[in-house]
Amino acid sequence: MRERTSLGRGDHREWPGTLTGGWPTGRLLVLASVLLGTAAAAGCGPRYPNCDDDDDCRAREYCVDGRCQQCRNDGDCPEGRRCTRGRCEPIEGWCRTSGDCPPGMECRGNRCQVVSRAQTEVPAATPTPTPQVCQLAPVYFGFDQDTLEANARATLQANVECMRQRGIRAVHVTGYTDPRGTEEYNLALGERRAQSVRNYLRSLGVDASAITTSSMGEEMATGTDEASWAVDRRAEMSER
Repeated sequence: MRERTSLGRGDHREWPGTLTGGWPTGRLLVLASVLLGTAAAAGCGPRYPNCDDDDDCRAREYCVDGRCQQCRNDGDCPEGRRCTRGRCEPIEGWCRTSGDCPPGMECRGNRCQVVSRAQTEVPAATPTPTPQVCQLAPVYFGFDQDTLEANARATLQANVECMRQRGIRAVHVTGYTDPRGTEEYNLALGERRAQSVRNYLRSLGVDASAITTSSMGEEMATGTDEASWAVDRRAEMSER
């Protein structure tokens, strides 16, 4: 029979392929390799705020020239801010409405601008021009004449149009003369001039019953020479 060997207290015996404490050498080498690989991986990436790409930066940050920044351009910034050296800085004087501006300023194109006094004053209302009311014009005659010349007929045509515009239904025609001649002759001449006007008005469509006539003769004459006597020789129309 083989005798069993017994080790006493304090006796120590190492088996091949083991370390003190009972861990196999191979397992310890694998564990050490894993730990060293993890440490190496952790130490290879850039340290914030340095970066290789956006993934190395915090949320809403961008990798620009190897540094994590708030923005690359103005489009990365919120409304009312612009990108300045990688930071979204407030835009001076920016506004959304005039309520964002100081007193005396208003928001125009998202900028607070000074309002001039001329811009704030309400312009005075332009008065509406009063329509010109046509008038019945007199017609003039040659010396000792009761016939209507071309310019006199044109004036009467305008008078008839004026009657239509103003709604004049009836008129009175008065004949006048210059002071030369007898009173009786001038009264008759003034009547003939009034009748000439009446007849032409009728030819223009005015009803005969809407036209009355009279003569003042030389009674209202004021002329003292040929130029002023030409003004005396007339016929006037008035509404009745």
